[in-house]
Amino acid sequence: MVAKSGAKATGASPDSDLDPLTGVETRQGFLKRLEARLQSEAAPRFALLLIGIDDFRAFNDMHGHAEGDIILQRVARRLRDASPRDAVIARIGSDEFSVLLPSISDPTLVRHVSAAILSMLSAPHEHAGRRHHVLASIGACVMPAAGDLSSDVLAAASLALARAKHDGGRTIRFFKPQMRSDVTTRLSLVQALHEAYAQRQFELLYQPQVDLRDGRVLGAEALLRWRHPTRGLLLPASFIDALAASSIASDVGMWLLQTACAQARAWSLAFGLQAPRVAINLFAAQLAESRLLTEVRHVLRALELAPGSLEIEITETIALQQGDEVSDQLQALRRDGVTLTCDDFGTGYASLSFLKSFPVDRLKIDQSFIRNVTQDPVDAAIVRSVINVGDSLRIGVVAEGVETPEQRDFLLANGCHEAQGYLYGRPMPAERLTEHLRQQAGS
Repeated sequence: MVAKSGAKATGASPDSDLDPLTGVETRQGFLKRLEARLQSEAAPRFALLLIGIDDFRAFNDMHGHAEGDIILQRVARRLRDASPRDAVIARIGSDEFSVLLPSISDPTLVRHVSAAILSMLSAPHEHAGRRHHVLASIGACVMPAAGDLSSDVLAAASLALARAKHDGGRTIRFFKPQMRSDVTTRLSLVQALHEAYAQRQFELLYQPQVDLRDGRVLGAEALLRWRHPTRGLLLPASFIDALAASSIASDVGMWLLQTACAQARAWSLAFGLQAPRVAINLFAAQLAESRLLTEVRHVLRALELAPGSLEIEITETIALQQGDEVSDQLQALRRDGVTLTCDDFGTGYASLSFLKSFPVDRLKIDQSFIRNVTQDPVDAAIVRSVINVGDSLRIGVVAEGVETPEQRDFLLANGCHEAQGYLYGRPMPAERLTEHLRQQAGS
């Protein structure tokens, strides 16, 4: 099924147009082959894979096009190694490749080939003393399914690729006709998000993070909400993915940073040493920009806010996608005194190796492990392990999603002393948390 390492799997004839950088077919040559395939049989059966490198534009911006070209060449070689011998491989965009599987139309076999491709592409790339993690997504179209023209088939695979990236990346999604209407809905949502930003419809709520031993508020996570003019207050699940992928993600992220830091400054003036630190989550688009360090420092200076009042939460997956330069910027902020937290710890694919290459101040146990921690022995073991990792590395551990006294007691018994969740407060306006802090200070 899969070609052995080093095998040539482009399927290109000697007179084919080849991409000068990667040696695989060009978009134009590939479309001619695809068109010929569609016209050769009354009901052609084959599969088309569209492979997109996640966040490649950000990689180019950060490391330069020369480094990006090396990655593209290596991706092309790995596609040859992971694809069947009769596959036709082409580079059809700056960061997209296509693989035509002429002898495969069974979805199970298509998924098998796709898994082999994703596995091979995800192996780290070493170059000039740096390690790069190249993550990819795959959209698949199994024919006959999408139309009679090569452009129809490619558009269908493109929709499937967009869905794969929307679902978190590093996965495969198959084209379904429903995806066409989903795209229309998504475009409408993105337009509405642009209007929401322009009309200042976004707002922040704050969920307290408390000391489990006495209930004191130690910090607060700033959480984005959308005050929709007709649908009311919308939770992030209904819009955050579209926002993160939009062109205004960095702008909204900067507004979130400034607003949260301004609130932290107000609490600092009101409550002094008892003021809570404020935690924020950054969009991947912000992390990909080289000005992140400068912008955070500027906000802190402008507001005269101590760096220790700010906490930045970042998932290991997003951090690994960005590369060493993002790590350098975040570590510089950490040296300034900003708290750096690994969010959703344990849900990624390289948690322990991540901690070795990306030091943090705190680990945040994902709520999916807390939900059944008192009933599920596996979840209990995972939570204990994370707490032990924190103890061993001398970094803090905070649990999210604590909703019951039993969960609190389990965490306390196992050495976790900080948490957030509905047991201690839902996300609330700053004014309500301020009143709670005032009562806490008075007592």
